[in-house]
Amino acid sequence: MFQNIAVIAIILLSILTINSSFGRTEHMSSYIDPEERFEFKYPSKWITENNFDVNSSGGLKFYPDALHRSRLNEIMHIGIGHRDESLSTPSMNFTTILRLDSALFVEKFTNDLQNFSLLKQPDFSKYEISGYPSLYFEFSFIKSTVPKKGLFVATEVNGSIFYILFSMDQHEFKNVFPVIGKIISSVKSKTI
Repeated sequence: MFQNIAVIAIILLSILTINSSFGRTEHMSSYIDPEERFEFKYPSKWITENNFDVNSSGGLKFYPDALHRSRLNEIMHIGIGHRDESLSTPSMNFTTILRLDSALFVEKFTNDLQNFSLLKQPDFSKYEISGYPSLYFEFSFIKSTVPKKGLFVATEVNGSIFYILFSMDQHEFKNVFPVIGKIISSVKSKTI
C-alpha cells in the first residue's frame, strides 16, 4: 500500500511539474508605438522587428526566438490597414464595417495562403481591442509543407483597421493561446 501511495505521489508531482512549465507566468514587456498610436504587452523573450513605413504599411513582427527569425517565421504580426474608401459609406454602422472587413480578410487569406481554411466562423463578440468590438477568426494553412494554425483579430479605430495576426505550427498553438489572450487584452489604442 505504501508503495502505491509513493507511485501516485510521484505521478502527481510529475503532472504538476509539467503543467507548471506550460502555465508559468510569462514576463511581459511593453511596446509603445514611436508615434504613440497604440501600446500593448508581449512576452519579453520574443524578438521584435518594426517594419512600419511612413504610410503605416508593413507592421510589427514578433519571433519567439532567433531560429524562427532566421527562417522568417514570425509568431505575431501587428499592422494598421486602410480600407478602400469606395467599399464603405458614412451611413454604415460599426457591425457592418466589421462584417465587410471579415469578408475582405478571408478573401485575402484565401488568395495568399496555401490551403487556407476557416476553423471558426468570424465572431464579432469574442474580443475587444482597446474597448472596440473586434472581428475574430481562427484558420489553418500550409507554409513550406508545415501545417499552421492562425488567429486574426481586427477592429476599426479612427478610420483605420488595427489588426493582430498570430500564426504558428499547429502543435504549438494550444500552448501559446493563453499568451495570445493576454496580448489582445493589453492593447490600448490612442490615435491610430
